[in-house]
Amino acid sequence: MNTGTFVKGMVTGAVIGMGLSMVANPMDERDRRRIVKRTSKMFTTIGSIADNMIDAMK
Repeated sequence: MNTGTFVKGMVTGAVIGMGLSMVANPMDERDRRRIVKRTSKMFTTIGSIADNMIDAMK
């Protein structure tokens, strides 16, 4: 249960931090597409790590 809470907190913090940085420093479309691509990869990686951790705890 604590692992799930930790992962949710990390994802929430990443999303809030990204939103604040976009407000503070607007960027052009090219940079925005690059960030979306990298973020998608990051969430896929986080999801697979979380799945592996949950399976290991069972």
